[in-house]
Amino acid sequence: MSSEFDSLLETIAGLAAANMVMIETLHERGVVDKTHFAHAFGRALDGLDAEHRGGMIELTLRNLRDRCMNLPAGGAPSDAQQWLDSLTGFHR
Repeated sequence: MSSEFDSLLETIAGLAAANMVMIETLHERGVVDKTHFAHAFGRALDGLDAEHRGGMIELTLRNLRDRCMNLPAGGAPSDAQQWLDSLTGFHR
């Protein structure tokens, strides 16, 4: 892969991880209930067009929904979580 693509991929993954960190932080501080986000992601999955099924959009929405419900993504950390862990030095 090219370095430009790698850079773009890391930026997108970082944005997704930042959103999840924001939801988690607001939930921990009692500002929002993250289950509301889980329901919103579930509704987005329900309304997803056929051409987006099985692709990255569906996988991302499922991962966000599952994380908001405190379910592990497929039993293993997501790519975004692994990337975030590598930045913070956290090892599972």
